[in-house]
Amino acid sequence: MLLETAWASCNRSAWFGWSYRTWAHRWHGAVVVGARPPRARSPVPTWYLAQNRPVVARSKKRRSSPSNDRVSDGSDGSAVPHLNEQHYLGEIFCNRSLKMRSIKAIGFDMDYTLAHYKADTFETLAYEGALRRLVHAGYPREILDELRPYDPQAYIRGLVIDKKRGNILKMDRHKYVKLAFHGFQRLSKQERDALYNPAAVNWAAFNEPDFAVVDTLFSLPDAFLFSKLVEFKDQYPNLIEKPYEQIYRDVRRAVDLCHRDGTIKRRVAEEPAKYIEYDPHLIPTLKRLKRSGRKTFLLTNSLWEYTNVVMNFLMGNPPGLLELDWLDLFDVVIVGANKPAFLTDPRLWMYRVDPRSKEGYLSNTEGVIDGNAEAFLREGKVLQGGNYTHLQEILSLNSGSEVLYVGDHMFSDILRSKRQLGWRTMLIIPELTDEINEMLRSEVDRQRLRDMRLLRDELDEMIDRAEWELHCEYERSEHEADPHADPSRRQRIEALRQSVETAETELREVKAALAAETERYHRRFHPVWGQLFKTGYQNSRFAEQVEQYACLYTSRVSNLRFVSPEITFRCMSDQCPHDRLHESPMRRILERRLQVVQNVSDLDAASS
Repeated sequence: MLLETAWASCNRSAWFGWSYRTWAHRWHGAVVVGARPPRARSPVPTWYLAQNRPVVARSKKRRSSPSNDRVSDGSDGSAVPHLNEQHYLGEIFCNRSLKMRSIKAIGFDMDYTLAHYKADTFETLAYEGALRRLVHAGYPREILDELRPYDPQAYIRGLVIDKKRGNILKMDRHKYVKLAFHGFQRLSKQERDALYNPAAVNWAAFNEPDFAVVDTLFSLPDAFLFSKLVEFKDQYPNLIEKPYEQIYRDVRRAVDLCHRDGTIKRRVAEEPAKYIEYDPHLIPTLKRLKRSGRKTFLLTNSLWEYTNVVMNFLMGNPPGLLELDWLDLFDVVIVGANKPAFLTDPRLWMYRVDPRSKEGYLSNTEGVIDGNAEAFLREGKVLQGGNYTHLQEILSLNSGSEVLYVGDHMFSDILRSKRQLGWRTMLIIPELTDEINEMLRSEVDRQRLRDMRLLRDELDEMIDRAEWELHCEYERSEHEADPHADPSRRQRIEALRQSVETAETELREVKAALAAETERYHRRFHPVWGQLFKTGYQNSRFAEQVEQYACLYTSRVSNLRFVSPEITFRCMSDQCPHDRLHESPMRRILERRLQVVQNVSDLDAASS
């Protein structure tokens, strides 16, 4: 490599003057540190630059419809794309190996799992309803004008809300805060460190009651509305005197009430196509799983009336036509499940729902009696509430490892079912499609980052080598009667000191350029928050939870149609830093260091 050749020449002064500028010219053309290359950029949202204006939306592909982000298998008459096309193909990724032959029951959440909502319409509906509720609860009417419009692209999943300080945070897997906003004002590194100093923060923090995690797409309107109210309170403290923590509680309650009182669901029932994406591959996928001989169940927090509307739309029925054919897809349907309590509290009572009554008439049930699940289901398989013990008795399951549950909510669907019950889990991440597509499109940028990190490591190594040689010179001089008698040693020591100073200057330049290039790369994914699965070089907190709690993850349930129901999902081999020995900077340092020691020994032997 050029870097190694330059160092091997042993002309340190020439190398330190050549390194960064020559590298930048060679690999990037005329690149100036911190300058923007001429290639087009993702737009920076206006709230990133000015506090009082909403975000200019980035690409609307963040949660795209199945018609333009999915790969057809050809069964619908559409063309099958070439395998060498660089885009997401619908892969199902595996964190923990799973033999589908060992799975006896497959369960599904409904909202954002079977039914994917259109962000620009569905989330706006929740946001507008919450605004009106806040005004009704005593907030100033000015917010109806000042806090509009809603931007569905402003936030991503995996962020953390600091309720007491009015901040939104993005953390890496070590819970180190790498990005923070107060309202829509970005905090500097000094401000972040003062508030979330790793040496001072209790690492049991970042949890309730002081913090809230944006771990579902349903929470994105909460984050946006909270940030707007924080900004409004800071500008007009006389109009909102409540502390930030109370504002967040009011926001959470207002949005939650909109979901529960029919504000949202009535509108969705009237025009489901306006708010829900239709996936033509979903129902055939569910039918295939049912035919495989496994028991299937639907477990959703939505109540019967709304569940019936959504499932009829997913079946392809026109608005207003409510049939019960979709019930044949499942052995058991549990609505109003009240997750995560359903997965943790064995004392919750279950009711039976009459699906033929207009509003889902409820009747009491004692659950399975004497182990006769078939007799229980003959009386009706649509249920409300209950808990995991009821479900496992109805499905005649012996252990949680026989269940695969598919959901979108990290806490209510995945974490609790995995940690409490030992269920196998599949997380649905609609954002995965665009995350992977952008990653594949930006391979040139990622290679540039790898080259810059290599240069940074080379400079680190050269500084360490020069300092090491300084220590060696000092140690040799300690064994001489007059350490200052040898003028050549003084010259070597001074040359080494000068080399260290020069290299440290260039290292600062390289690190600044690398930081700017890294931020530019992250803006390809989101102009503010960057990649969903990364924070800087580290996995994000969201990615760490996906790896820890999701046995499988993919973008859509219908991706299961690409594989057999009997498939064995195998995870990739885990790698510790020592497993990638050839990539380790420490390995390169020691190899070169030992070579220097050998060369010195050879010279000493020759001179003697």
